[in-house]
Amino acid sequence: MRNERIDGQSLKELLAAGTALLYERKDVVDSLNVFPVPDGDTGTNMYLTFAAAMREVEKLSAISIKTVVNAAASGALMGARGNSGVIISQMFRGFAKAVEDERELGTIEVAKGIEGASRVAYQAVRKPVEGTILTVIREMAKKAAESARQGKDLFTMAQEVTQHAELVLQRTPDMLPTLKEAGVVDAGGQGLLFVAQGAVSQLLGTPIASPVIPAITERIITPGDNLTSEEEITFHYCTEFVVTGEKIDGDAIRAEIEPLGDCVLVVGDEHTTKIHVHTNNPGRVLEFVGMYGDLHDVFIHNMVDQARERRAALDKAEPTGARKEIGIVAVAVGDGLSEIFKGLGVDVIVEGGQTMNPSTEDLVRAVERVHAKQVLILPNNGNVIMSANQVKELVDVPVAVVPSKFLPQGISALLVFNEAQSLAENLRGMSNAIKNVSTIEVTYAVRATQYNGFKIEEGDIIGLQNGEIFSTGKEPDAVMIEALQSTVTEDSSLISVYFGADVQQAEAEALKEKIAAAFPSCETEVYRGGQPLYYYIASVE
Repeated sequence: MRNERIDGQSLKELLAAGTALLYERKDVVDSLNVFPVPDGDTGTNMYLTFAAAMREVEKLSAISIKTVVNAAASGALMGARGNSGVIISQMFRGFAKAVEDERELGTIEVAKGIEGASRVAYQAVRKPVEGTILTVIREMAKKAAESARQGKDLFTMAQEVTQHAELVLQRTPDMLPTLKEAGVVDAGGQGLLFVAQGAVSQLLGTPIASPVIPAITERIITPGDNLTSEEEITFHYCTEFVVTGEKIDGDAIRAEIEPLGDCVLVVGDEHTTKIHVHTNNPGRVLEFVGMYGDLHDVFIHNMVDQARERRAALDKAEPTGARKEIGIVAVAVGDGLSEIFKGLGVDVIVEGGQTMNPSTEDLVRAVERVHAKQVLILPNNGNVIMSANQVKELVDVPVAVVPSKFLPQGISALLVFNEAQSLAENLRGMSNAIKNVSTIEVTYAVRATQYNGFKIEEGDIIGLQNGEIFSTGKEPDAVMIEALQSTVTEDSSLISVYFGADVQQAEAEALKEKIAAAFPSCETEVYRGGQPLYYYIASVE
């Protein structure tokens, strides 16, 4: 494809090529998370957002610049996941506004489109930070405008813009100290560069990615979402277990099972390793890993059956009669935490948060299921707040978003909800309630890094306080106690601990005794959260 100008069909092909390269390299982007925690998902969120845009384009019967850019913008808006996905959706929106009336795109029009993408993306972020994807798109816009003014042809301009973007990306650690300390470039910027490189390679007639993108042909929903249908599940069996032995080769296990499914997790050491994978061949996974030692705690769940049961339960519970005044939607992960939220009055739970951010569309569908005149959304994750705020423009009922960044904040907010008060009054009260909650999360490092003065090795246990790494160690209990020592004050009165899927009840009760002994002035409560990847989530109030 070496046309001097881009028409609607060519633009569709460029978008597909960029999405395809991002699909192939999304794991690279995920690995650039500043924190070495196991739920780095910038690349996945960006890919799912681009895939949602591409799905809408694929539905078009009439192809033109206007139909392609508007369909892509609409798809990205609904499919946006996480902060990176929302920013990408705004880039689509800005590009579409700038060029939708053009019949073809040359250098001037492309430059105008990229500038529009940059401008609208910056406007969408309350406090833009340099050294991020915003910097990369702004510099791409500047270089495109410069090339257009100099009369460069489309192919030269495209190459110059991507080369400049790569140079800017390499400088992002100099703009953001956290990137430099972690030894990574900005993940969002890297994802955007992959998309640009894929599109430019298509433009030059030398595509560098397979045009086949599996997720484009099917709707992608958060795994386990109570709104997911069984038809949307590619790999049917959630398979997880522990293997113990000598000289367990985690890299070999990962290489063997990755082609068999998705959501692959292989963590541990040469003596004990935890395995998690969604696959259609659990027997093959168990047979291979069994060569390394003894298998323990084997759980195989049929996600198709689970989705079918959830769908039947939801359909059976379809609301009738008068609508309630205020309904509540909450994002949560873990069956225990979901039950806690339901018990506190939440009408619809959208599964997700730490391990997979729900899309704007998932939240829209959840709001539409609530039989209420007005709706409150509890994102319970800092990376979901932007997606939740986009819902306000897409539904027919008033929506308010409580800016809860952590699950314990959402629980505290629900405790002050008053159905007799207005939406605005509840928003104020619930927003104030979350300010009094400190959150501790205990997980493990997926790579070696340095952050905030800590030298972290792969496999180390990490304690985060309100989202910042605050303690490290080798045992989850010790890291939790250390984090609490820096969190509990003389005004603290309650410590609530939610233990994850990899923690047994007895282990949690033992931790409770340690906490009670270390902090006798506080009441300590322990609940089963069932959350993946995080051993413990705790709140101090």
